[in-house]
Amino acid sequence: MKILIAIPHVFAPKKNSLYSSENENKKEIKEKGLLEATIGNLNRHGEYHWIHASLGKGKPVVTRKLYSRKGISLKIQIYTHRTKNLINKLPKDERIEVIYPDVENLEEIPAIASRALLEQAENYDMVGYIEDDIAIEDREFFFKIRYLVENSGNEYVFLPHRCEEIISDGEVILSGDPDGGREDLFWDTKEWVTSKWSEQEYRFYRATNPHSGCYFITRDQALIAKQYWVEKNWLPNLILCGPLEQAASGMLIKSFKIMKPIPEDYRILMVKHTDELWKRHPFENEKDHKQEFKTIETIVF
Repeated sequence: MKILIAIPHVFAPKKNSLYSSENENKKEIKEKGLLEATIGNLNRHGEYHWIHASLGKGKPVVTRKLYSRKGISLKIQIYTHRTKNLINKLPKDERIEVIYPDVENLEEIPAIASRALLEQAENYDMVGYIEDDIAIEDREFFFKIRYLVENSGNEYVFLPHRCEEIISDGEVILSGDPDGGREDLFWDTKEWVTSKWSEQEYRFYRATNPHSGCYFITRDQALIAKQYWVEKNWLPNLILCGPLEQAASGMLIKSFKIMKPIPEDYRILMVKHTDELWKRHPFENEKDHKQEFKTIETIVF
């Protein structure tokens, strides 16, 4: 598969901002997140890998390059400001292209990245838009997306749950749905579909909260989305929350049914958010959360 991923990236600290991209104290986390979203994703899903191989009995062990049977031809484009970024920390890689949109308003960069992605889609089997701290750790991820669309139809876009790790206490799904749903939203239809993967059946529902900080669509789906926006002259008549939400799910909400795994099945389709947003919200029941972590005593015999 030939895949293009577009990433909007800005780091411009502001006083008292809650956003990680505007918080100087989050610089180290943002550097790690950008590395995971670029080099990390290329390493996990690229066409080649390495193996330690012996040259024979009594001979040296070398690190040998191998090409994966399920390797992906993956290219990443980073859309960023010329100075307000952290890209100088990234290793050079020919699979990464850096693009500097000529705009003064940094909030326009996510939409520019998402539009450019759709405009290039005819040259790829699949395209993906991700925020600059999304790690795709599941090596079968892109094959799952293709399988789900092939078996359910182009009208469905399958988004992963965006998750963070609570140290020593499991994972948390970000962007959950409000209790009771939202009858005022045209997409909150309670629709659901099922699909099998590795002989196990999973359920996907039309999410009330369609945001996941990313999207992944096939070429045919991307061309459908592109045609919709060309007819609208790329001007939205519906805005989802903010610039990041609009550039992600907002680009698809009028053209497709956005589906996510039910929370109980979240592991079938998920990505890792390299941040600590889970710390912003209290636990519904503190008794469920491990507040005290005991040091494990090591006994040496």
